[in-house]
Amino acid sequence: MTRLGTRHKIIVAVVTGLLGATLCSAGSAQAMDSRSWTGGSDAESLRSALDRVVADGAPGVFARIEDSANGHVTPTTVSVGLGDISAKTSVDPRGRFRIGSITKSFTAVMVLKLVAAGRVRLDAPATDYLPAGLLPAGSTITVRDLLDHRSGLHDYSNALIAGDTVRTYQRFRYQTYDPAALVAMAVKHGPDFRAGTSYEYSNTNFVVLGLLLEHVTGTKYADLLNRELIQPLGLEQTSFVVPDTGISGPHAVGYLTQDDPAKALSDATAQTGSWIWAAGAAISSTGDLDKYLRALTTGHVLPPQELAEMEATTPVDSTGASLYGLGMREYKLPCGVDVYGHDGIVEGYETYAYSTKDGSRQVTISANVSNNNNVFAALRAALSPAFCGAAKTSKASNTSNTSKTSKH
Repeated sequence: MTRLGTRHKIIVAVVTGLLGATLCSAGSAQAMDSRSWTGGSDAESLRSALDRVVADGAPGVFARIEDSANGHVTPTTVSVGLGDISAKTSVDPRGRFRIGSITKSFTAVMVLKLVAAGRVRLDAPATDYLPAGLLPAGSTITVRDLLDHRSGLHDYSNALIAGDTVRTYQRFRYQTYDPAALVAMAVKHGPDFRAGTSYEYSNTNFVVLGLLLEHVTGTKYADLLNRELIQPLGLEQTSFVVPDTGISGPHAVGYLTQDDPAKALSDATAQTGSWIWAAGAAISSTGDLDKYLRALTTGHVLPPQELAEMEATTPVDSTGASLYGLGMREYKLPCGVDVYGHDGIVEGYETYAYSTKDGSRQVTISANVSNNNNVFAALRAALSPAFCGAAKTSKASNTSNTSKTSKH
């Protein structure tokens, strides 16, 4: 993998408040407004954590923290590195990016809105709400099983991404897939386990849920997302444009780390997103994701019962620090703070978007690279200074240089 050169070439931008902006080099002693970092967050430690993300292979990375008190929201952003390696331009913290599996949160919320309206039951067979024949006859998979990744449906994307990362991406990045055909790939493979008996993250679950939404409402997924979430919440930088291949407005080039780290990063920005559809094809910004999570966690999107269902998480790793609910991930940070949201990985971009349970602080951190486990671990480690401050920040693991990132 190519590096970005010595540290003095890395540009760090710190933006505080709604309009004010200050640009400084990574080595400068720029004073910070401490009022923007109440509640334990630490700007210098966060900047150091983002430096680590770049050192681990991301061209650029940026974070947006929003604190709310008495109806007033204070945003602060920190950005490090490059948005375009060739042009040597700094990453723009206002830029849009592909959010990958954070899309699953949108999909889950729209399903839970149908549950609240009495049109869908969580513990009913999913086949009650799906086109005939999509799942095998007699399937015992419930809507809840799909939402919490306990359906046993094989992940069709395993076959799509098998082999050399860059070459396989070139085969499907511009393809347009019928979502039902993606599900058929998973069904043909056969189940990985009996529904409800285990947890295994699978993109198939949320493609099925996208088809459920369309079948029950009679509305296309993109239109439903616009009607139910984007317009009501004022998410002006959020869109679902499948199969259009571009990202409109300011955005960083998204890079794919090659399996051979000695090779240059590959531009992965343009793609239809069709292959991941309702499981990961939305585009957004840090500001919109923070706004969305604040509205969700403070009860402005779902009724209390459905929000409680979404946030009822169970451990999904051996440490007990990563938990999953209904389209909602929870992390237990080393400082004792629990945060709720989702991660997103898609070719070119890796993102964490999380909130405190009470909605008082939101943090979204995004890097313009994918297929790098070290970057993904460093992004997760950066949640600690963002939510907790410097004292309890843990270092990202560095067990290997690069490898295919696990699905999120």
